[in-house]
Amino acid sequence: MKKITLTLLDLILAGVLTLVVTSASAQAQITTLTSFNDTNGASPYASLTLSGSTLYSTTYQGGANGYGTVFSVPVGGGTPTVLASFNSTNGANPRGNLTLIGSTLYGTTAGGGANGYGAVFSVPVGGGTPTVLASFNFTNGANPQAGLTLSGSTLYGTTETGGANDYGTVFSVPVGGGTPTVLASFNYTNGAGPYAGLTLSGSTLYGTTLNGGANGDGTVFSVPVDGGTPTVLASFNYTNGAGPYGGLTLSGSTLYGTTYSGGANTYDGTVFSVPVGGGAPTVLASFDSTNGEGPRAGLTLSGSTLYGTTYTGGANGFGDGTVFSVPVVPEPDSATLSGMGVLAVALRRRRGPV
Repeated sequence: MKKITLTLLDLILAGVLTLVVTSASAQAQITTLTSFNDTNGASPYASLTLSGSTLYSTTYQGGANGYGTVFSVPVGGGTPTVLASFNSTNGANPRGNLTLIGSTLYGTTAGGGANGYGAVFSVPVGGGTPTVLASFNFTNGANPQAGLTLSGSTLYGTTETGGANDYGTVFSVPVGGGTPTVLASFNYTNGAGPYAGLTLSGSTLYGTTLNGGANGDGTVFSVPVDGGTPTVLASFNYTNGAGPYGGLTLSGSTLYGTTYSGGANTYDGTVFSVPVGGGAPTVLASFDSTNGEGPRAGLTLSGSTLYGTTYTGGANGFGDGTVFSVPVVPEPDSATLSGMGVLAVALRRRRGPV
């Protein structure tokens, strides 16, 4: 029997190989930074706002009165600090993200306020009773679902319903508070039911509506910051997507977003782009349930790659959702690549040998 002798180099290589295999098969550990118990909040819908070493956000329910909270948590984790509890009069059931300006947090509630149709509020980062900056009265909008966009000393946002035609509004409110100014009311033809917040570029606000437009499947729109009739930049037709829940990401002269349904596989949704000047949506990707289904949120752009999430779909049965990435410029399909190869051969033949 031949004796096997292992050198120090063999042992090192074996150790490295084991480490690589283990690292490749291991998944990152999820660290729970905090858990809610209804008293300190319940059912957070919104994402987190980071300032220094503290995370801020809202819960849709729970708190002292059951109408939701504004809370903070250290980035290292710990018990949530309830900065404010809503009581319906000062707002109820916040869904949108918070906007931090100096030492004050600003946001919206989907209900409550003076008239029960929602409110714009502020809360000090150190905590305190929410200050109602504006209450909606249906005529000037109702049920805001998204957070706010700041420009100068003015906050901009959307309401899902209410306004002149009950299809939602784009509004502005001074950071110091006041009656909401309706910048635009939707009439279904130019969109209906804006669910997401706004993207500001220069003196123009960009957004999406869940429904309405030329085909009833939602729109991409723009509105001047001073107000005016919404300009429909794109209408969805189910084939190129339907029902955009999320907001828009602007890069250069192109807007990027997602639709909850529609696309090549009917019900699964798309990633799309639209020029800021308007035009038919370009489908960058269609979901097929296996790689995700039903994106509800907007996108994050890094370099030439878009990142996002889907509400359902993925590898696990009916699907519990995915995190995905999509190139900004879709990769050519096999037919395109084949055509490019034929063209390259033809050009070489015309030029002759190099």
